Amino acid sequence: MQTRSHLNALFPLLLLGAATAADAQVQPELAQRYFDEATKLCERDAGRLWGVSLCGPLVIFDPRTGTRATSQPEPEGPPPRFPGFADGPVSWGGDRWFAIPLFLLPENDADVRQQLMLHGLFHRIQPELAFTQGNDDGFNEHLDTLEGRVWIQLEWRALRRAVEASGSDRAEAIVDALAFRRERRRLFPGAADNERRDEIREGLASYTGIAAWASSPDDAHRAAASALAGLAGSESPPPPLVGNFEAASGPAYGVLLDDLMPGWRRQLRSTSDLGDLLGSATNRPPTMDLAVAAARYDGAALRKAEEARDRAQQVRVTELRGRFVEGPVLTMPAVGSGTSNTNGSVGIPGIGTVFFGNFTLSAQWGRLNANNGVLRSADGTTLSVPVTVPLEATTLQGDGWSATMNTGWVVRPAARPGSFAVVRED
Repeated sequence: MQTRSHLNALFPLLLLGAATAADAQVQPELAQRYFDEATKLCERDAGRLWGVSLCGPLVIFDPRTGTRATSQPEPEGPPPRFPGFADGPVSWGGDRWFAIPLFLLPENDADVRQQLMLHGLFHRIQPELAFTQGNDDGFNEHLDTLEGRVWIQLEWRALRRAVEASGSDRAEAIVDALAFRRERRRLFPGAADNERRDEIREGLASYTGIAAWASSPDDAHRAAASALAGLAGSESPPPPLVGNFEAASGPAYGVLLDDLMPGWRRQLRSTSDLGDLLGSATNRPPTMDLAVAAARYDGAALRKAEEARDRAQQVRVTELRGRFVEGPVLTMPAVGSGTSNTNGSVGIPGIGTVFFGNFTLSAQWGRLNANNGVLRSADGTTLSVPVTVPLEATTLQGDGWSATMNTGWVVRPAARPGSFAVVRED
């Protein structure tokens, strides 16, 4: 299941709510200009990064007005279902396209717009490169905890220093970043594999967006530093990191590997870890004193800010626990395809993550649409929504959600009083 939306899209998404339908419509002339930009950049790359061309069919669509534009003539027959308020690959006319909502492409920022289109074109060829592993979501709920957030932000601060420096300063920053990464993974068993999955699936796409866009290594370094600064560069705590962290980590590790191990992309596999690759290219002893290293990145102030955020977060978690854990819910299998917006998501330790915004799932059992909270279990196998009235029939509704059942599936009472589960019909 796709569960990603670009962090950069948060403000355009909020502004879209006030836009008129005419403003949001896809204008063919504007879309063609965007397509031409993407074509020029992917032709310049000419397979340099991954050994195959990034060029391929794109569709820009608007989910509110239903308008769209395509980079090549539309295939005959009905169009596919586009991924709502997120971007993603779609199959159309026997080809793999990449679909991007118009609001994700800022008209006044060509650099970001072009990087996002190249990001998407990488996703289009990702299966061909074998950088996917079936259901490869990492389920990195630990990044919504106090310790998870502190150690990944320290890693990012060190990575930012590394991409902006050279010589011994860069070398020291790299081994600091890798030490913070090891400590986080020591604290959270399973984090290494979960994070690796997201860095390969989404981090490589973010890296490709920057590397194929950049006219020089200096451009790539500045863009990677900007991606890190967007999440770890302010004094106030950044927004939720689950589903967003790889957009900062991927470009940073990629441009550093370009510097220190130019052939790294040929060695890369779906099971690779970007941190391990960078560590193998660094001829320097590992950082041993984490306290001294953290002080180089203002670690005390970072922890203080995160502790304040965590206290406020616990109040929110208590409320959500009442809705999604202690109260009655409808639970359904999570396997399928769909979209979600990670902005504003909240983790419930040991339980899972609650996603808000426009959440969709198309699955074997049916379809879910929700905009007021969906709990994804920590292992990624189930979704739950609150139940306020008894559920019957095949079209179900609740507080901010609706579900439609396919033939062969039914809703049965669950063990918790007032709860239900979607199961196969006997």
